[in-house]
Amino acid sequence: MLKRGLFNKFFGLITLVMIIVSTIIIIFLLKEQTQRIEEALVQENKLLIKTAASIIETAYREGFFPFKILKEISDSENILFLWLVKPTGEIYFADDPEMIGKKIDDPFLSREELMIRDSIYPQGGKKIKLITYPVKREIGEKPWSLFLGVSLDQVAAAKRKIIFTSLSFFLGVLIFGAFVSFYLTKGIIRPLEELRKGVEIIGKGNLDYRIKLKTGDEIEELAESFNQMAKSLGESHAALEEAKTVLEIKVQARTKELRELVEQREEIIKERTKELRKKIEELEKFQRLAVGRELKMIELKEEIKKLKEELKGRK
Repeated sequence: MLKRGLFNKFFGLITLVMIIVSTIIIIFLLKEQTQRIEEALVQENKLLIKTAASIIETAYREGFFPFKILKEISDSENILFLWLVKPTGEIYFADDPEMIGKKIDDPFLSREELMIRDSIYPQGGKKIKLITYPVKREIGEKPWSLFLGVSLDQVAAAKRKIIFTSLSFFLGVLIFGAFVSFYLTKGIIRPLEELRKGVEIIGKGNLDYRIKLKTGDEIEELAESFNQMAKSLGESHAALEEAKTVLEIKVQARTKELRELVEQREEIIKERTKELRKKIEELEKFQRLAVGRELKMIELKEEIKKLKEELKGRK
């Protein structure tokens, strides 16, 4: 009875420790990775909205509005809507034509700085990130506001993936631990303590830590399972960081493309301006010639009139 009671206590203790530690790891990793992905998404769209505002300001100075470019930006992944709003709250441009001309009441209208906040998307009631950035048209006037609605579906998908991966590892480790618990002896207390400490370190986020046990039994295998889990989660973390880097490179490349497009538009405008000036000069030259001819005709008529009068006088 004593052995049976001790076995039950060890089995229950190990199972409880594994559940608690694995839960801590899952919660910690879920929170950290979700936050990282959300921050990367926000940074990407901060750069995107700044680029869009710069394009609008440049286009305004050149005398045209970049509808096509803004449409391409609004069609980007994770973008729910893109609005350009006057200081009065009237929507001047929107990716959805039905929104153009409508008025919104927002406390961040005409703010001079970038604003990021949580919001609810009216269509579906989903939680989104709302980014507001000023668009300066004229010095001394209140800036217009560029509203960018960013979907968090990518964050939710990554969160589900992390939960699934973590639960799979947790379930595998739990089953393996339950199997090992049937063969516990008094000599397992020390390696079990080392195992617990190692798992706790990993649970705090140190995924490079490895549990080193040489017991030659299932406890060593369990330690290796935790090491493999930490390695897999570390690789997942590295993959997410790599994806973030690739995403930043893509944003930079897209920004470069947009900048080159604006420069091409500027060249076209300059060429057209040059052609218009040339045509105006030709018209002015023609006008001078026409006026000169008209004056000569008037003088000729006056001379003819004088000659007629002189002829009449001689008769």
